[in-house]
Amino acid sequence: MTESLEILKMRVLLSFLNEDSRFCTVTGLSSVLGESKQKISRLLMSLEKDGLLDRTDLRHPKLTEEGIKSAEYYEDRTSVILNHLLYEGLDIESAEHDSYAWALHSSENVMEIIRSSEQRYRAKYELRRQNQFGGDELCKHLSNGEYLFPFLIYKENLSNGTNLSMANSGFEHPCKLVVSDGKGTIVLKPLDITAKSQMNGKDMYGRVRKLMYFDGTDFVQAPDNDGCITFPADSMFFLNIGSGMGQILHGSVCLRMQCSVGTNHMPESTAIFTIMI
Repeated sequence: MTESLEILKMRVLLSFLNEDSRFCTVTGLSSVLGESKQKISRLLMSLEKDGLLDRTDLRHPKLTEEGIKSAEYYEDRTSVILNHLLYEGLDIESAEHDSYAWALHSSENVMEIIRSSEQRYRAKYELRRQNQFGGDELCKHLSNGEYLFPFLIYKENLSNGTNLSMANSGFEHPCKLVVSDGKGTIVLKPLDITAKSQMNGKDMYGRVRKLMYFDGTDFVQAPDNDGCITFPADSMFFLNIGSGMGQILHGSVCLRMQCSVGTNHMPESTAIFTIMI
């Protein structure tokens, strides 16, 4: 079966799920989908052969239990993809057309990425009228799951022509936001840091061993869980910048970190952790 027929087959399944039963006949589906009765009739026989359609009553065919599961599977996919394409600026007609092909052929890994993007877009849209808010508010608008975000860590003051902190290279990029029941946790995985000594020019190797985050009142020790440093997303403060396609959610939190170099511990330093959504 050609790709166009495979897509049409999926659309027939979706029609049985969403259209009034009066239209779920050869004649009705031919009118709804704009296809010939002969083509629709062949598709219904194919769905019956696949165990997705019960045609015991030819005047009132209906989805089998397996057919309902298949239709719901594709309905979920097309809905997520359609929203994603619309948020990306595609017109509704093109988005609807392409969502069927994407839903049919996208791997589960691709769908996971699209779902994550769709969640971010939706959260940004729902928060568009709030100029500033906490990380707890952001997480209320995200479904349970893991989200990857780019981040930068800045020094408090400019030095050597930059305010980018050395700690920025001390963690794996991107960071992870884990959301569960409206609560979020930022997860950072420490990496070895390499820098030249200002004393002798030799390479030094270190790692962030201690991190504290500012919770709005005090600096609190961030726990180390399975080699990753975590802190609550509600400690972050967000600014809503721009609108529409140019909208950015800028989040930040003040951190205090201590890095070890060999057996020595470097002085504790303060930095600003930032993410952009």
